Amino acid sequence: MKKVTLSLLTLALVSVGCNTAKKTTATASLEGTKWKLTELNGKPVSKTQMGKDVYLQLDAKDHRISGFSGCNGFGGTYTLKEGSRIELSQLMGTLMACPDLDTETAFLEVLRTVDNYNHNGKTLQLNKARMAPLAKFEAVK
Repeated sequence: MKKVTLSLLTLALVSVGCNTAKKTTATASLEGTKWKLTELNGKPVSKTQMGKDVYLQLDAKDHRISGFSGCNGFGGTYTLKEGSRIELSQLMGTLMACPDLDTETAFLEVLRTVDNYNHNGKTLQLNKARMAPLAKFEAVK
């Protein structure tokens, strides 16, 4: 009987430990996470004609932003400020020609105008002042 009780107690503790680990890994840091664009200016965004996701990533070490804007890669710098404010600067990108640049053009314009963000560990929103979110992202594993 002691062996059964000990086995059940061990199983319960392992189960609790596993559930805790899942909750811990379910949240993504603002920096160091690949953020896939899901909505732009209130409209859903899917993969580009090239079959790739539009995304961005913030590198905490160098305070660099990088990503893919729909046709071209882009990069620049960022500064996080008090009150969930963000400043993106020195944005530049490659200059490949693609048949449809509508998403890319709108996305890059959003990056030039945002000044704050909301982040909950699973999603990221980029905003301008108190307007509706200009861009919504979800964390990619």
